[in-house]
This record gives sequence, C-alpha cells and structure tokens, in this order.
Amino acid sequence: MQYLEGREIMRREIIYTETIFSTVEPKRVFRFADECLLEIRLVESCKEGSGWKHEYEVRGQSGRIAKLLGRIRKLELGDSSSP
Repeated sequence: MQYLEGREIMRREIIYTETIFSTVEPKRVFRFADECLLEIRLVESCKEGSGWKHEYEVRGQSGRIAKLLGRIRKLELGDSSSP
C-alpha cells in the first residue's frame, strides 16, 4: 500500500481469465504458470494425430499471462524443430 498526504491508496490489480490451447505437457505448463504467479486449471485433453492437445484456463494479470504464453510458444517451437 502507498500513502499520499495521510491517505492510504490501495492498488487494485485487474485479473483476467484466458483459455490457452497447447501441445506442451501439463506438468511443464503448470510449472511455468507457478513461476509466473498465475492460477491454472487443465480443462480438457484430447488426442490429435500422434500427440495430445490440452486446454487450460489461466487466471491472473495480463502481463503475466503474456509471459506464460511466450514461454509455452517458445517451447512448442523448440519441440517442433526436433528431428
């Protein structure tokens, strides 16, 4: 909390909920979300071709969600370029 001329100012954070689809295994995504200080929930997993596609519901600050998305996309690109 901050104080301004004897008054207490509370900063309220805007919390967003976003749905994310990814092929990255849940264990890794949950670890990334924990590191980004986000709440995450696995909604559904379904088999697509030779792999799995997972649907997650992520809750937290917008910038933190963007950071999580960046880390997931970077990992997906790294996995797809493997022989």
